[in-house]
Amino acid sequence: MASLRCARRRRTLAVAVIAALIAGPCIAVDLVLVLRPADPDGGGSPQFSRCVSGSRIVRLDATGASRTLTPDFDGACDPAVSFDGSRILFSARKAREEAWQIWRMNSDGTGAVRLTAETGDATAPLWIGSIFHLDDDAPTALISYLATTLENRSATSIHTAELDGNDPVRISFSPAPDLDADVLPNGRLVYPSWGPTGLSLMGLNIDGTDLMTFADPHSGPTYPHAVRVGGDGRVYFIDSATPALAGGDLAFVTLRRPLRSYSVLAGAADGAFLDPLPLADGGLLASYRRSGSSTFDLVQVDPDDGTIGATLFSAEGDHCLDAHELVPRPRVKGRSTVVDLERASGVFFCISSHITDRPGLEHLAGGAARRLRVIAGSTDDAGGSEPEEAILGEAEIAADGSFHIEVPARTPLRFELLDADGGTLAEQQSWTWVMPREWRGCIGCHEDREMVAPNTLGQAIVRPAIPIGLASPGSREGE
Repeated sequence: MASLRCARRRRTLAVAVIAALIAGPCIAVDLVLVLRPADPDGGGSPQFSRCVSGSRIVRLDATGASRTLTPDFDGACDPAVSFDGSRILFSARKAREEAWQIWRMNSDGTGAVRLTAETGDATAPLWIGSIFHLDDDAPTALISYLATTLENRSATSIHTAELDGNDPVRISFSPAPDLDADVLPNGRLVYPSWGPTGLSLMGLNIDGTDLMTFADPHSGPTYPHAVRVGGDGRVYFIDSATPALAGGDLAFVTLRRPLRSYSVLAGAADGAFLDPLPLADGGLLASYRRSGSSTFDLVQVDPDDGTIGATLFSAEGDHCLDAHELVPRPRVKGRSTVVDLERASGVFFCISSHITDRPGLEHLAGGAARRLRVIAGSTDDAGGSEPEEAILGEAEIAADGSFHIEVPARTPLRFELLDADGGTLAEQQSWTWVMPREWRGCIGCHEDREMVAPNTLGQAIVRPAIPIGLASPGSREGE
């Protein structure tokens, strides 16, 4: 069969005229991908971005034909194909002075309609599962996306909305930016989030609850990004050596043991990978920039040994990025939720802060921790800067190491363990939060999450939660 190569011809100011050249093997399904100018006018982002003026979404079919689906936009990027393969979410803007917003179109480019009206930018849309409360008449299908504020377009957080863009809800609250997510078969999101040591792969429910580390940043990737969930039991991503996020090693973890399975499939010694695409038939594609080249091409990659195969598509002066198959795929699972957005607080509880698996924290096992300090961070700081912090208060730790606290919801929090004299024994470096009416539990302080929790009921857990930092303590009484 024939591969697709793209040569740039003269273009008008906004739209490239693309010629497909036939010369080698190809895949047998239609794709959509982003063509992004290699030297964009007015780029300016400290990280590599797909969303720039002149970026556009192109459809490639198995016969070698290609055409632009977004000719009427100043820029279009971030395509996401629906579960039935018939529709595409994407981020776009009509004019350079506008904010990026989420749009939806048919897979042939017709019927484009804007879904969001964020004051800042909205990018990286994703088809996710449905959410339901026990008293709902029916589940509500959702999409997710990243959004910023008008004042700070570098601090991105995850939002969800109904399929028509209505009822947007922010579900991530780290002071630092979150990056593009993908959805796991169980309905949870996996996404990179900036922290004090780089990027960490995090897992999150689509209602904002149960934030957890997905892949261990202490022993695995440094700057993981461009996450793609495969049907082969792997979660692929790009692991960069620098925070520019302009390509790196092609790596993966397994869904079976994401905390213990980090592996580099193909190193970037002779080039750089970006945007892996695990195919429905078990194959693997990726964007790849060869050493000495200024642009990324779309190539085949052997999922067993990482060998680079044929180039499927290239474009002179353009990066070929973010490819997706236009095929039906299994829907992910929906999620039930207890979140009540009219509430102001949630609960944290811990079985025993004496439990840890982190080197240097062995002293916690002796039970020296007597109090828990709760620190809140600001979500309004510029991305990459240190957030402003405020101590919300302290709570007693029970003799068995357990604690039980009620704290403000939708607020970035971190904890410190104090000894009897108020000295710091251990402090949390990353941020966490609870959603309104969430009960959030942990086993210990950086415990091994592959181990079964102790079969014990913490002393503090059977007592009422200690309110910390609440305007009206006791708001959860009667639940």
